[in-house]
Amino acid sequence: MEYKMELGAWNSIFAVPSVIVDKHLKLAGAAQLKVLLWFLRHAGENVSVSDISSALSMQEADVRDCMQYWMQTGIICINDNVISPSEIKNSVKENDLTEQKQPLTEPESSNKTSEAENTVSATEKTDKKRHLSRPERPDTNYINERIKTDESIAFLMRSADDIFGRMTSNSDKATLLLINEYDGLPVEIIIMLLQYALSIGKCNMRYIEKIAINWADNDITTLEAAEKKIKELTSGRNAARYVQKIIGADEHSPTEMESEFADAWVNKWNFSSDMIREAYERCVNSKGKYIPKYVNSILCRWNNAGIKKLEQIPKDKKKPKPLETYEGTYDISEYESSSIIDGKW
Repeated sequence: MEYKMELGAWNSIFAVPSVIVDKHLKLAGAAQLKVLLWFLRHAGENVSVSDISSALSMQEADVRDCMQYWMQTGIICINDNVISPSEIKNSVKENDLTEQKQPLTEPESSNKTSEAENTVSATEKTDKKRHLSRPERPDTNYINERIKTDESIAFLMRSADDIFGRMTSNSDKATLLLINEYDGLPVEIIIMLLQYALSIGKCNMRYIEKIAINWADNDITTLEAAEKKIKELTSGRNAARYVQKIIGADEHSPTEMESEFADAWVNKWNFSSDMIREAYERCVNSKGKYIPKYVNSILCRWNNAGIKKLEQIPKDKKKPKPLETYEGTYDISEYESSSIIDGKW
């Protein structure tokens, strides 16, 4: 007797490394994922760039760029035209750990020198943090040299072109290189930032640089930290648009301050639309216009007092104004005795 299990479309399956989903699903573009999936599907077969290009209707140059991405990220490596899983980085790390475990035989003075060098190095890293006072920007020759010698920088510049949908200028490239080399943001974090800027319609390099400096100063240098920050920024912007609808304001791209205030009102303090509207109306009645900072002060006071409903808001106690007395500048008795009253002219 023979048995057979029919799995339908699952009869033919192939493996995809977990790291692709865990770390690269958000970073990699659609073309890069398509190339990798096609290549994994045809593992063990002899394929060429032209084969992949034909199967996916892509340019051969784009296919090479996609394969280069997966080599750069350490997913695959190529030796003698044979592609295999990359294990070089792991073996290097293991050798490094083995060497570190061995006892040091250098003289004590050498250790002190090494410690001093480490202290200087740490100080230099700390001093690298900057605000918008820019250091000297890299020139075109330096940028081109870095692109030629460092594939990760070349990949960053290509990704920026793809995200912006245009060729980035030398000034844009200089800013991106500065963010990477001076501020210390890794290439993958910069790409995430560029994608976020595109999603909110702020693909200007001045805005991107400002956010990048803030991320560097707050040690947002890992994928997890960047993802968390982007969620916070997105939450604030959504809250700001919600507030715009409540108060009937013209829809516009929220400022950073508006997003921060709205995030507090909606997501942290959990005020209803009625409470936000009431605070807005009080602001307009008092100041003649909408001032987010003033509305925030009202809602902050209510939140601290535990006031969450309209009926809980204390009534304004206003003292009635005293009636004003009016003193005439003439003598009424003299007026009554005048000839005008008698009709005499």
